[in-house]
Amino acid sequence: MNDKFRFLVVDDNKIDQLVTRQLLKIKLGVTEVNQAGNGVEALEWIKVNSEVPDAREVIILLDIKMPEMDGFGFLEAFEELDGKLKDTIKIIMVSSTLDPIDIERAECHKQVKKLLTKPLPITELADYLASL
Repeated sequence: MNDKFRFLVVDDNKIDQLVTRQLLKIKLGVTEVNQAGNGVEALEWIKVNSEVPDAREVIILLDIKMPEMDGFGFLEAFEELDGKLKDTIKIIMVSSTLDPIDIERAECHKQVKKLLTKPLPITELADYLASL
């Protein structure tokens, strides 16, 4: 699994970024974990990295609540990207929100493949990745 995916952790909380990165590397053996502090930075990462050929799928672990562009703003902008590019990216929302409206929006969004709680439940993520 460690070389099958590239990860992009999109979260404004530096501690959550660190914990997620360490879980992915230590527990799943992931070799490439990138970070973005908000949706704008994530979109920029996608644009820059889409120009470099890479057969691996991108898994985005997307927080909901962030400054500048939150997770839902990112999803709206993501919809505007090229269809072929979107096909190589899987979005998993990871949030500590208890807001039922946020939860429903995330679960019903066609681009969101899964909604996980914080801290990242690594076993649940591993099971999802194994199903891909």
